[in-house]
Amino acid sequence: MVQRIPRTSALRPRMRRALAAVAALYLVGVALVVLWPSPVDRPEAGTIRAVFLWLHAHGLPRWLGYAQLEWTSNVVFFVPFGLFAVLLGVRPWGALLAGVAASAAAETAQALFLPERTASLMDILANSLGTLVGVVAAVLVLRRQPAPVPQPASDRGPTAS
Repeated sequence: MVQRIPRTSALRPRMRRALAAVAALYLVGVALVVLWPSPVDRPEAGTIRAVFLWLHAHGLPRWLGYAQLEWTSNVVFFVPFGLFAVLLGVRPWGALLAGVAASAAAETAQALFLPERTASLMDILANSLGTLVGVVAAVLVLRRQPAPVPQPASDRGPTAS
């Protein structure tokens, strides 16, 4: 038996407004990061590489490095996208497709308009995975919400005859 995911109407209006405000701030942050003219980690890239060199010298496996950190960052960066979308009422498949489309649009914009940025299919895959993680988390949260209690007909007010 397939369990339906509760709609976000289970969220109180105040909670929905707060969630929408945080989601809007998140989207502004995403736009700033993906459309920044130069890579956002450029000022710290040397420091990050130095930390990895030190960690490798102290036992961290050599295969774990800057590329894996960047990949993981891209995954984590899009988890809120899927989470917010589903919690605000987008169906899970729609939220996942929106995350993939947003990531592809960001990478396309970088390729076409930002010469210092590097567009990457791997970034689209990482962002899509992050969106999927967020979607799954939101579905799990919504499934834990108590089902709305139906009101008796007498409490619904007058009905049209």
